[in-house]
Amino acid sequence: MDYILDTLGKVGFEWKMGLFNFLNFLVVFLILKKYAFKPITKVIAERQKKAEDTVENFQKAKSELQMAEQKAQTLIDEAKVEANRTIEKSHETAQAQAVDMKEKAKAEIESLIVQAKKNIAIDRLEMQDSLRTETVELVIKVVEKIVGNKLDNATDDAYIKDVLATLK
Repeated sequence: MDYILDTLGKVGFEWKMGLFNFLNFLVVFLILKKYAFKPITKVIAERQKKAEDTVENFQKAKSELQMAEQKAQTLIDEAKVEANRTIEKSHETAQAQAVDMKEKAKAEIESLIVQAKKNIAIDRLEMQDSLRTETVELVIKVVEKIVGNKLDNATDDAYIKDVLATLK
């Protein structure tokens, strides 16, 4: 040990001063440990806890955001499906209305045709009556010319009925 102390003494190391510095270091270390390291470690622990809480909140917010995005995408998909259904339904409704309109138009045309046929039949009957009346008048004029004088109304009517009966 003397050899080590001699060697250290040659380089300028004094063991008394080294021991004194060591004791000072221990005293300062103990004081710092009691009054500085505990509060500093406490502050560090609090900051670490806050950092962990922040990371945890970030993870929660991130997962909630992902869930919200999924929910929004689901709602968008449902809206698209509903829109397609609505479009399809309106298309079907339009086709049904077109068919109804065609049927109504067809029925209206058929009723117009029936009415036209009735009008033609009525006109035909009126024309036949008119033709008969004219024919009777012509026959009367011809008969008057042949007979040479006018017949009375009763004889006229009887004669006209005979002529009409032969014409039918």
